[in-house]
Amino acid sequence: MKPNGLMAEILPEGERRSRVEQTLWRGLNRRRSFNSGALSDCKNVDTTFLPALRGAREPVVSATGYTDVLGAYAAENMLFIIYKSGTRILADLRRGTSVFTGILSENAAEDNEMRCVVAFNRYSTPLDPLSGTYEKQLLVFPDCKCCQADCTADFTFADLAGESDMPRIRYATVYLSRVFGVDGDRVYASAFNDPSDWELDTSEDISAQNAWATTSQSDTRAIGGFTAVACCDGCAVCFRGDYMQQIYNNKNPFRLVDIGSWGCLDNAAHCVWNNTLAFASSNGIWLYSGGYPKCISDPLAISDFTGTRLAAGRDLLYAYVPSEGRIFVYENTGESWGERALSDVSLLTGDGESVYAFCKDGRVLKLDEGDYGSFSLTSDSMTLGVVNPNKLTGIAVTAQLGEGAALEIEALIGDQSVTVASSCSPGLQVIRSALNVTRSDFAGFRFSGYGKVDLFGLSISYAKTEHAGGAG
Repeated sequence: MKPNGLMAEILPEGERRSRVEQTLWRGLNRRRSFNSGALSDCKNVDTTFLPALRGAREPVVSATGYTDVLGAYAAENMLFIIYKSGTRILADLRRGTSVFTGILSENAAEDNEMRCVVAFNRYSTPLDPLSGTYEKQLLVFPDCKCCQADCTADFTFADLAGESDMPRIRYATVYLSRVFGVDGDRVYASAFNDPSDWELDTSEDISAQNAWATTSQSDTRAIGGFTAVACCDGCAVCFRGDYMQQIYNNKNPFRLVDIGSWGCLDNAAHCVWNNTLAFASSNGIWLYSGGYPKCISDPLAISDFTGTRLAAGRDLLYAYVPSEGRIFVYENTGESWGERALSDVSLLTGDGESVYAFCKDGRVLKLDEGDYGSFSLTSDSMTLGVVNPNKLTGIAVTAQLGEGAALEIEALIGDQSVTVASSCSPGLQVIRSALNVTRSDFAGFRFSGYGKVDLFGLSISYAKTEHAGGAG
């Protein structure tokens, strides 16, 4: 920028000044980029309020003592937890302050297999739809056992297998009053309205009410058995480690159709979110709502997704990535990532409203439900497209602080940081500071603080020294 008139006379010869404003923030983007408004790093930052940024709420401890969790299910203010206790495998059904317990297995010292839990509403009189009632059950696989979902005391598990031979289903989902399950290379569907009926069609008995199975081979690139099954877009979706298929039709016989080479890590690496199926593969986190999946994890620049856990609550998708040791949070409206500084998580589950994180120390945390905590962020927009500015002369930050909140702003210069401004006064304000930074390796600004803090805008003033006789 080239100053004219009086400003040109005031500035020293060879020095030109400019100001650049940042008013639209974006979420986390750890790929190398400039002047985008994205964050190159953050800790406990909520992007729900974009184009403003806000510090995230802290988690609330919902329960303790669950150090060896094997499965969980959440719905309608109910949390169902399967865990090991000594040589037994127990299940706790938690509803508010009430806790009811059932014994899933008495002798399971060496049993560490993760469980799949699904809800099934079984209608009492399917032939008389006006007079019947729903019996709400929780089904546990691969144990093939069930219990009542509305119990009000300690409960017992019943065997799910009926008169027919039941396949050893490992993962399951429920759709159209049937259980759809996978085991190895096979896909199954129970009889209509009966998760204990697995009687298949025969030459003498062919009925739309019967159970169904297929051994259809998918694309030759598919390797290994099925790793997950889920329900989305009016269909059941089956995953291998490197492939996905979809089950069509609404009654027996069903049809298995190849989708393509998108796999899912395991049955804890997917969830339904805003009528979309989110899943994690070996090379990314994807969204699927029909057609082809869309990768949303590229801005995170993650190389190892092993052990990723997903869950959804409200308009947010939560993804715990063990290789990063933190939870990333995706907001759909702005297609942006935030972050929660929470490590050592073994499992996530959500009921559509709240998300629970099971920590390896035994705590069960309800995410984003507590007070506003500490946060920090670094934006790649601090360079604002300016390559090696010779002098930074000032900064102005528009922010709103709640009662008891604080904000500190640091300049990052080389491998050092210098505090340039701070505030702990509540209310909407512009925090200004004069600077005299002449280093060419200026990296940006870091914002940190605690409490409820909203960041709205940023203005940076700089001076660029030019060669004698040069133009700005």
